[in-house]
Amino acid sequence: MTRIISFILLIFVAITPFAHAEETYDITNCWSGDVTLLYKSDNLAIFNFDVKGMSIANGESKAFDGWSMNIIGTAKVEAGKYSSTFYGSYKSPEGDIVVGEGNRTGGEGDWKFIEGTGKWEGITGGGTNKLITNVPPVKQGTTQSCIVATGTYTLPKSK
Repeated sequence: MTRIISFILLIFVAITPFAHAEETYDITNCWSGDVTLLYKSDNLAIFNFDVKGMSIANGESKAFDGWSMNIIGTAKVEAGKYSSTFYGSYKSPEGDIVVGEGNRTGGEGDWKFIEGTGKWEGITGGGTNKLITNVPPVKQGTTQSCIVATGTYTLPKSK
């Protein structure tokens, strides 16, 4: 009987997920940066952007609060419709980094985590983002905006 119980406990431990519980995030990201125009016509504009800014946590979860960020990407405005693909690097006050990739069509998009360092190594998850403000640029060739990003992430229990 002891062997059977030990075997059952061993199986239970073996199939238990090796990750912390899923956590949520709800942040506002605001940035400013440069825009480089590749092509522009009456119907089409293609440009790269390189923006820098910070995250502020909304609500109870303080995940990613006070982190700095750098996001680079390529965008297209065709027949008045915006779309972009981008990569972002977020840096915590402790120096850890989280990297992700995303897409946006119109004012809404998605994001997924692809790598992390330090305590964020092995991060998985992602979420959505929604443009909340897109102010006129302070000078030609720049952009300033804010989004609200919400989602979930999971970290491994051990490395």
